[in-house]
Amino acid sequence: RTTSQFRHALHSLIKALYKRLFERLVQRINSSFGEWRQAPEEDDQWHQIGILDIYGFERLQRNSFEQLCINLANERLQQYFVENVLVAEQELYKREALPWVGLPLPDSTPVVTAIVQTFKTLDEYSQQLAKGFEKTSDESFCQKTVEDSQKDTQRKEVLRPLKMSNKRGSKAGMGLAMNEGFVVKHYAGLVEYNTKGWLDKNNDRLLVECEELICDSNFPFVASLGESDGGKVPFRSISKKYCADLENLLETLNTCHLHYIRCFKPNECQKPAIFHETLVMDQLVQCGTIELVKIMHDGYPNRCPFNEIVKRFRDLLPESFQRYGMRTFIEALMLAYDVPKEEWALGMSRLFLKAGQLKALEDMRTEGAEADPERLRQIVHDIIRKKWLRANHAIQLVNYLPRFLSALRTARAARTLCTRALLIGRLQPMLMAAREKLRLRAQAARRRLRGAVWTARLSVKLMRQAKSNRRERLVKAVYLRWLLHKRLQPAIQGARTRLIALEVQREAERRREEERRAAEEKKRHEEEMERM
Repeated sequence: RTTSQFRHALHSLIKALYKRLFERLVQRINSSFGEWRQAPEEDDQWHQIGILDIYGFERLQRNSFEQLCINLANERLQQYFVENVLVAEQELYKREALPWVGLPLPDSTPVVTAIVQTFKTLDEYSQQLAKGFEKTSDESFCQKTVEDSQKDTQRKEVLRPLKMSNKRGSKAGMGLAMNEGFVVKHYAGLVEYNTKGWLDKNNDRLLVECEELICDSNFPFVASLGESDGGKVPFRSISKKYCADLENLLETLNTCHLHYIRCFKPNECQKPAIFHETLVMDQLVQCGTIELVKIMHDGYPNRCPFNEIVKRFRDLLPESFQRYGMRTFIEALMLAYDVPKEEWALGMSRLFLKAGQLKALEDMRTEGAEADPERLRQIVHDIIRKKWLRANHAIQLVNYLPRFLSALRTARAARTLCTRALLIGRLQPMLMAAREKLRLRAQAARRRLRGAVWTARLSVKLMRQAKSNRRERLVKAVYLRWLLHKRLQPAIQGARTRLIALEVQREAERRREEERRAAEEKKRHEEEMERM
């Protein structure tokens, strides 16, 4: 092997040992938690807290296979955040019948589809390289990936070839040829990927010699890190395992109650008291925080169920207000303490408050604030007036509904009558023509039936006549046979007697001939004996 191949094999061995040691350590830590689950009671439930450190979106000077895997996880987790936070927030507003204008949310499905298809092509070429195909290379993989993406209408907008910057076909600042990389349009922006070495990076298997070196180690722990098959399988996909682990992570997240903590880097030099506005703004845009802040700014960050509000702030209103329903009580509470109308809204089951209003209510409850009596009387007057108007509207609605329903039925009957009259007017000629055709068809059918009846009668008559003729011919034939048999019987008997006599005479002559031949044969034999 060459020097570069030796270095690649050495680095692969080091990485494999580190990876297997790390996985063994993680497995040991996870298995240690089982000690806390010793025979739990039936009513007890096992609760746990997990922390997921989401990868930061990577856009380096040179982006390779590792950056594509990390950015794929960012795409999936970002989409999960959008679907489970932003969409859930909008659905809550719609469910509570509050006005809301939907935001255009980003969709990472085309990007994820393009990357997954790229991984499938990468697995195909990596497997060919592991089997020893000479024509398989990183350049051919990159060319195949770009060509396949250009044939798909959605993927061609996400995965694009590198742009030419000079006549020699190199990429400005990167030194990449056209078949040495491609560009992916992520939600955070365009990222250029260098595909050199991807076929080797995607293979998780070591060389057979390296695997045997681990298995034959004198240290038992190092030998236990060896693969059970001894490296006989030449290829094992890293991208496929990575996608499977990512799917398992998302399934685990679906079973958990999530809380999000967003962390931002103030600067790239890792120093305090330095704040780069452009860097922070890019992070805000990339992680979807802008849309969340938009919802919080235009909406209501605090939303409390009616029963909790009534139970917690019951003492802020006099006892006489307890007889009202929860919705009326909460509305009276907001009006009694002059909470601005644009700062709160009543949903179907929750009270929605702008930022700071819930804390203001808590402060008033802590301080024991009391509402203005004159204001309370005005609120009671307004409540009574609303109930009176509501009852009046209900009575008017009850009186109006029968008339409205009667008018609906009348209008519906009129439309039905007009429709039927129009149909009859248009269909009458066709109906008359159809009836005439039916009459002619019935008349023709009667004629055919009459002809069929006469034909059947004639056929029956002819059949009877034919049967009578056959009977007469049969009687004549039987009589003729009996007559012939009666007259020819003596002649037949005489002929049979003569035939028998003739047969007896022929048999006697045959026997005499055989005796004569036997006597001659005997005489000839005796003569021959005498000569001898």
